[in-house]
Amino acid sequence: MLYPLIDILRAAAVSLVVVYHVVGLGEWTLLTASIWTLPFRHGWMGVDLFLVISGFVVTLSAVRLQEKSAHGFRWQFMQRRLRRLMPLYALTCTAYVFMVRPEILMRPGLEVLLQVTSHALFLQNLSHLTHGVINGVTWSLALEMQFYLALIFAVRWLIKLGAGKTLLLLIAVSWAWRYGASCFIGSGPDREHMLVVYTTQLPGTLDAFGFGIALAAVVLRGQGFWAQRLTPDWSNCLGWLAVAAGMLCVAGYLLITYDNYWTHAVMVIFFRTILAAGFAAALCVAVTCPLRGSGVLRPIRYLGQISYGIYLWHFPVLLALLALPSLRGGNLLIAVCTGTVLLASLSWHLMEKHWVHAPR
Repeated sequence: MLYPLIDILRAAAVSLVVVYHVVGLGEWTLLTASIWTLPFRHGWMGVDLFLVISGFVVTLSAVRLQEKSAHGFRWQFMQRRLRRLMPLYALTCTAYVFMVRPEILMRPGLEVLLQVTSHALFLQNLSHLTHGVINGVTWSLALEMQFYLALIFAVRWLIKLGAGKTLLLLIAVSWAWRYGASCFIGSGPDREHMLVVYTTQLPGTLDAFGFGIALAAVVLRGQGFWAQRLTPDWSNCLGWLAVAAGMLCVAGYLLITYDNYWTHAVMVIFFRTILAAGFAAALCVAVTCPLRGSGVLRPIRYLGQISYGIYLWHFPVLLALLALPSLRGGNLLIAVCTGTVLLASLSWHLMEKHWVHAPR
């Protein structure tokens, strides 16, 4: 892997999501007061980190594949993405339905067909009727697939446009979309849920993807001031670390001030961009750090390597364990992490690796 420390960020992102769901569903009051536990109470931020990483890594992959095969790269690219994502996605969704929520199959036939079809086509994130029904975390997988489709048709133009203009354009589009959603989604008890569903989809997440795309454009250009700032070097790494810490502290302050930021239109429109900027700087730390992720970092890198499995397995494991009333708080977290990492490790070694490295 060209940038091995990105796996450290993947491990951090999936850890935020896992602890967030345990805190929210497992009644862990220990993590609901301290300022130091703020990232875990708002661990949905891990998805935003995944989006920034995806914008960077997938753009690099798409451009390099295009350079090798200009005419057929789109089909080759989507084959690779489907080979990487689809087997475990199908397995975890099936396990979720039959082992965690079999009552889904007892719904009226047309509703079951709607759920199965929307999830099979990666469209479940586009409607509040299907969002989060089968293994709730899979909405972000659908978002990723839609981003891939958009990227393979736009990547050549975006790279030609340049990093700065691309980033400004994508931020403006995401702001416009979130502004429109905050205006047109009416009041009522479902307003927050509707905002979550419709502002966290394309084009509302283009700013997060956009930071990754812009960094990839800088790396691909390979020259100029910003390209020099993205070369492995301790001074570059520490500089980006300071930027990341500053931006994420600003984001944390805003979360403390507006804890439920969905009730504040300005936060809905602009906050995720500040967060994505902080995560983009953290990505720059991983890119510029001279370390290669060996030694003590190897176990954390391994968690990042299997983070896709951890992400998909943790929610059904958590819901299954919640059926045990005596298992809550820290004990629940330990049980969820143990079961999830075991399943993710097994699925990685027994299935995912073979699909990822299958002959093309």
